[in-house]
Amino acid sequence: MTASTDDTQNPRPVVAGVDGSENSARAALWAAGEAERRKTTLALVHALHLPDSAVPPIEPTGYAQRRRAEGTTLLDKAVVGVRAHFPDLQLDVELTDLDPAHALVEFSRTAALLVTGSRGHGGFSGMLLGSVSRKLAEHAHCPVVVVREEPALPEAGDVIVLGIGRNPVPAAARFAFETARREGVDLVAVRAWWPNAMYTGVAGLGAMYVGDPERSRREAIAEIEAAVKPHRAEFPDVRLRMTVSEGNSVPVLVDAARAARLVVVGAHRRRGPLSVGPGYVVEGVLAHCPTPVAVVPEP
Repeated sequence: MTASTDDTQNPRPVVAGVDGSENSARAALWAAGEAERRKTTLALVHALHLPDSAVPPIEPTGYAQRRRAEGTTLLDKAVVGVRAHFPDLQLDVELTDLDPAHALVEFSRTAALLVTGSRGHGGFSGMLLGSVSRKLAEHAHCPVVVVREEPALPEAGDVIVLGIGRNPVPAAARFAFETARREGVDLVAVRAWWPNAMYTGVAGLGAMYVGDPERSRREAIAEIEAAVKPHRAEFPDVRLRMTVSEGNSVPVLVDAARAARLVVVGAHRRRGPLSVGPGYVVEGVLAHCPTPVAVVPEP
């Protein structure tokens, strides 16, 4: 979907969730850089997760007021941290009584981009992905960038990596092309493939599954070309490389991420009624990629 005239004249903000953790501070700085490149506002959001006012309180008197005062102080500190690196950036701050996931999903309805850390104060050492990040990847209405707790790898290259699955999300490809053009870097489209299994032989002894690797590889090439074709003419200035690799999608993308500044994956919203989480590939990439990951939902 191309930007409307109103979006061009009044660009939607980049929204970053902050909770006082070092990971959220790093995510806020990443979001600030993105807001500056997009020439838009950065909104810093802190969610208090206060009890519902309709439910009789069990917290001590003045609890909500104290939490709001602490939240205001936290946001002030976050503003100082961003201003130290981006003094001219337009900033908004938002303090909400909602829980973090609910609040940020609501903000995602009108945001250009939502940015969060991989885990915040609610996480624990060794945890790969926080519950808030997982919920945002599954439910946000705009693209979500999850910034890892660890600093970016020193050998990270100047490319954007686009992961393409068997059922690609066109919005993810467009987001990747737009980002590569805005940042003036190459785009690398990656498609992992695995030989299609075929049953051969007769039942019993000697029966076995075999694959046709060459056919699978050709299909992967055709799929990656079809996924990027609609965007190549619109973004002729973006230098594109396409790679197909045999193997599981998650380790293939994680390996490609080591030479990237951002990995982009699409997220399908139409999944089975018993599905939990954003999906195996999305969750695996979020948990293990050493660089920030953008999850782009299908419209």
